[in-house]
Amino acid sequence: MTPSYVFDLDIFNKRIDDIRGAIPGIPLVYSIKANPFLLPYLPDTIAHIEVCSPGEFSICRELQVSPGKMIYSGVMKEETDIAEALTYGADLITAESIRHFELIRDAAAKLKKKVSILLRLSSGNQFGMSVGDIRTVLTMAEGLEDLHIAGLHYYSGTAKKKKQVEADIGHLAKVLHELKAECGFTCELLEYGPGLSAEYFAGTADECETKDMELLAETAPLINELSERINLSIELGRFIAAPCGTYETAVKDLKTVGDVDYMIVDGGTHQVKYFGPNAAMKIPPIEQDHEGSKKEYMICGSLCTTADVLVRNVSLSEVSVGDVLRFKRTGAYSVTEGPVLFLSRRLPEIYVSSQAEGRVLIRKGIEAYSINKGQSLE
Repeated sequence: MTPSYVFDLDIFNKRIDDIRGAIPGIPLVYSIKANPFLLPYLPDTIAHIEVCSPGEFSICRELQVSPGKMIYSGVMKEETDIAEALTYGADLITAESIRHFELIRDAAAKLKKKVSILLRLSSGNQFGMSVGDIRTVLTMAEGLEDLHIAGLHYYSGTAKKKKQVEADIGHLAKVLHELKAECGFTCELLEYGPGLSAEYFAGTADECETKDMELLAETAPLINELSERINLSIELGRFIAAPCGTYETAVKDLKTVGDVDYMIVDGGTHQVKYFGPNAAMKIPPIEQDHEGSKKEYMICGSLCTTADVLVRNVSLSEVSVGDVLRFKRTGAYSVTEGPVLFLSRRLPEIYVSSQAEGRVLIRKGIEAYSINKGQSLE
């Protein structure tokens, strides 16, 4: 049934193997916000799982993820969230602000728990702390035996290339030197999210994969060199998950208005989201079940808004109502990022697939109207 998502576990595992081959010996962290549906299928080569919300924490707990593999992160934490993470035994928890540190300190004291903390260094946005605030926290932590400042967490954004990774590493070296000189702080662990760009618009899925591997080859020496100077873990989400996803949507109507041939599909921008502004102006990899004479289409979704344009102009083999289009490279964010409740359209089915097991349904489609209606509280 369409619309649906299919996550290819063979492609997922190959991407992880490729990363491990490029940066051997460096622990790899998977940020599950990129795709929580892949969590039960993570290989043992993933050292930690980054959790960024109470909901993600609940997913991990219900799936009985080992607390020793959990890093509890996220810009907004409350006392109850922190207490739950400490009670569960999360291996590391990030402090994004002085208040975060105070909440962690107080929760640890109340629960009589020891806790290891990563101080998140801001890259100039709402995430993390300034160097000045980190200095303050290091002073506040002095003499607190139950709190261990294990290191720093740094992530400066996504879609980064070699030049941006070089800039990150230079900045981190400067900050670590300052903290050592001014506070005597030795960073035992640096969790670094390089935010490597995942290619979406370079042609076919194979051509996009080639671009990704070129970027990995360019940046791996920088990361490996950094790991020789400091104990390092690398956090990735988009770059790991992006290539494994396929979004399937069926053609439901065809019409011509003026000089534009419109294709209406049963999915839409509420469910499939490619990274970056003006994505509809670009052409992602789209696969069809047949080859034939080509025709130019504007592909629009099922929402009652002129903004629901998946691709503004693309040449495809001529389609008929009922044909299925497969949007490739949708393994990261897309399945949860869109405004899926808009217009109460049905949420897609979710499958995983592999050569060994074939296609397996892991979530049935959900009728959004059941969420979008008021309920009596009596």
